[in-house]
Amino acid sequence: MRKILAVLLLALGACSTQPDAAPQHWKGFDVRIQTQPSPPRVGVNEIMVEVSGRHGKGIHGLVISTRMNDSQPWKQTFPDGDLGIYHGAEKIGPDSRDLQVMIDQNGEKTILHFGIRMDVSR
Repeated sequence: MRKILAVLLLALGACSTQPDAAPQHWKGFDVRIQTQPSPPRVGVNEIMVEVSGRHGKGIHGLVISTRMNDSQPWKQTFPDGDLGIYHGAEKIGPDSRDLQVMIDQNGEKTILHFGIRMDVSR
C-alpha cells in the first residue's frame, strides 16, 4: 500500500511542473507550446503546439510554423490528426529564449512569441 501511495505522489508531482512557456491567445483560440524534453535542453528538441477553442476543443486545419530567431527559416509543423496538436523540432542554443510560432488560418497570419525556460542543469 505504501508503494502505491509513493508512486501516486510522484506522478502527481510530475503533473504539477511549470509549463515550458505561458499560454497565449489569438482569435479566441488558446495556444500552448510544450517541448520534449521539458524543460528544453541545448540541441534538437521536439516542439508541440496545441491550439484549442471553446471548451478546450482542438482546432485543426491550421498551418503552424516555428523558428527560434528572425534569421532562421520557418519550419512547418505536422498536424496530429484532428486533435489541434502540431509537431515540429527546433535546434535550441544555450542563449535561445524566444520561440516564434506563426499561425496561418486561411491566409490570415500572426506570429506569437513564446519565452521558453531552459534546463539550467546542463
